[in-house]
Amino acid sequence: MSIPLTNQVNFYSQRLTGDFLRMYNASVENLSRGRLQTTVPFDYVPSGENDPRIREIVDAIVFGCPELFFVDQTFQFTLTGNMATLHFQNKYAGENLDGMWERLNAEIDRIVQKALAIPKTFDRIHRINRYLCVRVKSSPDTNAQLGDAYGALILRRARCEGFAKAAKLIFDRLGIPNLIAEGEALNGESRETHAWNILEYQGAHYHFDFTWNAGTTQYDVPGQAYMFLSDALAHIEHVPKYAYPACVDESKTFWARYNGNVRYHSDLSRIKIVPFKNNYFAIARFEKPLDLDEVQSDGLTWMRDELSAYSYASQIAYAINVRLNLLLFYMINS
Repeated sequence: MSIPLTNQVNFYSQRLTGDFLRMYNASVENLSRGRLQTTVPFDYVPSGENDPRIREIVDAIVFGCPELFFVDQTFQFTLTGNMATLHFQNKYAGENLDGMWERLNAEIDRIVQKALAIPKTFDRIHRINRYLCVRVKSSPDTNAQLGDAYGALILRRARCEGFAKAAKLIFDRLGIPNLIAEGEALNGESRETHAWNILEYQGAHYHFDFTWNAGTTQYDVPGQAYMFLSDALAHIEHVPKYAYPACVDESKTFWARYNGNVRYHSDLSRIKIVPFKNNYFAIARFEKPLDLDEVQSDGLTWMRDELSAYSYASQIAYAINVRLNLLLFYMINS
């Protein structure tokens, strides 16, 4: 088996030096050929498998090289004298890895070719979001196979890591600079481990959470809220583990592009309504926290009076994103 890597040098590998970089490069070389164990000379004496410097090697492999879909995050690190061994587990033990890679590689190529038929990079990014929202089912299942690109693109089920790795593989081949961000995200009142993407577009960086977009897809409208986010917006719900490239621009969010930044409810009348297949969609982002009682009592009234929603569709509905102060409006014909 031989799996080519698009970007062996990545955000995580660039943090490594000395013994750690040597172990990373040797491990990637072996893993790309199906060999799970790597031994190299090592002068550093780690405190154990939980040593953060060893974890950085694993992060560079698991999050920097998603082509290695079969590599489980479970690993063993041992040091005998000055020789260190890093051993991974194969989450698809007993399967034909060559055949699995061929299927995954072919699906990535198919997606990329469809995206390349779209002239503008901005529209290509939206096309990939739509694909992931429509074709991949978001699942909280802890099954290791749902945390990689094969689970997302072939099995069509994934949790956050699977979405992020699938997106990275696709954007890498499209030539769109990106990385997988890892950390935690708010789930109710608690935090949970999470992964998402940061993309570079026209010289600026933006947060993208394709998992959460998939989870908020409704009425044939792919989720739009978690794209092109700045640090200020993304960090309301996402807590990054590392110091990733700064994301400062907010001009390309859905609501910013379609006049959705509003102060008063009467401002809803100037929002641009966007078609998605037979349905229509709009997002309003309020400067101040939403009055939920008011929204729940008057939301449909605002849609009818301010957006003229019934001139677009026979049914209307809305959803609320409390943390981002968003009102999502749906005008439904299907």
